[in-house]
Amino acid sequence: MGYSLCGRGFSYFGVPPAYIGEITLIFGLFTLSINKSIPKLLKLPQVWFLIIFMVWCCLNTIPYVPIYGLDAIRDAALWYYTFFALIVATLLISKPQRFLFMVAQYGRFCRIFIILIPFLWLISRTIPLPSLPGSGARIISLKPADTMTHLSGITAFFVGSSLLDFQPLLFTLMFFVNLGVVALNSNRSGTLAFLNAFFVLGIANYKSSKVWRIITIIILVILLVFIFNPEFFEPLINRVLSIFIDNNERQGSKEYRLEWWTYLIKSTFSDYFWTGRGFGFNLGAGTGFDPLGDGVVRSPHNGHITVLSRTGVPGFVLWLVIQLGWAGSILSKYLQCRKKGQTKWSGIFLTLLTYWVACMTVTSFEVIIEGPTGGIWLWTMYGIGLAAMQIYKRYPQLFDAEAE
Repeated sequence: MGYSLCGRGFSYFGVPPAYIGEITLIFGLFTLSINKSIPKLLKLPQVWFLIIFMVWCCLNTIPYVPIYGLDAIRDAALWYYTFFALIVATLLISKPQRFLFMVAQYGRFCRIFIILIPFLWLISRTIPLPSLPGSGARIISLKPADTMTHLSGITAFFVGSSLLDFQPLLFTLMFFVNLGVVALNSNRSGTLAFLNAFFVLGIANYKSSKVWRIITIIILVILLVFIFNPEFFEPLINRVLSIFIDNNERQGSKEYRLEWWTYLIKSTFSDYFWTGRGFGFNLGAGTGFDPLGDGVVRSPHNGHITVLSRTGVPGFVLWLVIQLGWAGSILSKYLQCRKKGQTKWSGIFLTLLTYWVACMTVTSFEVIIEGPTGGIWLWTMYGIGLAAMQIYKRYPQLFDAEAE
């Protein structure tokens, strides 16, 4: 909740370099080390590929720690946050009742998020908030793309399941307040992430009255606003169109990134095929693509290309396997539950899939999985997905037992 409501500002709670994310990870690793349910988790093939990916990344980190020092550790957050997936999955599998508790907590989170985020967003944009000592971010420092990713998951949880105790009319109202406040100020990645996620949600629930209610109100609101002020949606339309066609206002950044990505892909396949450039190397200044000239921009704003550049082609193949393998398994479970009429389970799997789609979209354009605000959320959801598949296999009537 802290990461989602306060963004980057929350990540600086703690004593450098032990911030709240790393402190939580340490306690999680201790808990993982004494848990006896790890063998149950290892029955999933996705877990083995995840472990292999982590080992490969570790081998591409250790040799560079003496050279790059703390930079290598910071860049390694791209892969060591994956421990959250193993921690969360093991804790849930060891005691399935925790899964019910987690779902209930996420329902509470959804209600808090959708009510508070418009106010926090406006506060962060209108009031000069202080920064934590030693940080370069204000206490509330929200990124539009992160917020749109969370909104995508919450919408899927509301539409796809009956687990969110929220009045449909009130949710729809708050949904449009969120969409109006955040989307109109969002960037291309956030806009595209929500569109992709809502497309998946709409295809999966094309018969749902909740989906059609939202779509109908969206159309009515757009028509009314367009009648009274045709220029109101111009910034949003330009933002969406700039994804697919040239836009003079944003074309410079677009061409720069494409040139940088092309260089990293070609150079990795030719000179750094097996191990990549490793963790710690500055992908901006080290390759001659430093937009600010101060070495601050270390990643090419594309997590997939970052993985390729730092771990080589084998690491990138493993990355595709763990992501697409997980998503494919979640989709399969969703279809299975939907066929059997298990709406609660299908809603959970759809929420996980929708969140993954939004997150992977943002990852293609921004630095998200390299930091705690996006990385910890992604791998926590990943771990929940691993646990959900195993728990559903063993206890498919878990939610029915709860009702009894």
